[in-house]
Amino acid sequence: MKYTPVNLVHIFLDFGHLKQKVGRLALKDRVIYFEYDPDFLKTGLQISPFYLPLETGVHTADRSLFEGLQGVFNDSLPEAGGGYFLIVVCAVMG
Repeated sequence: MKYTPVNLVHIFLDFGHLKQKVGRLALKDRVIYFEYDPDFLKTGLQISPFYLPLETGVHTADRSLFEGLQGVFNDSLPEAGGGYFLIVVCAVMG
């Protein structure tokens, strides 16, 4: 399997019977950006009310925490491998 860099990741919540698109993460110039999907905004579901307000626009996180990834998404990574994998991918991508 050949490695292909990814600069955009679509985020979904999986409720078993339904997959709800939450938004997308994008990486540019070593900064991770998040934007909610317009349909998800209409649900009123808060995934991180203090640090990722449910509003339109592009959001960034504190780069000194979780390598710049919003905490709600960092929490969904596997404990050891996922975080390390993210660091390696970001380093390789420059």
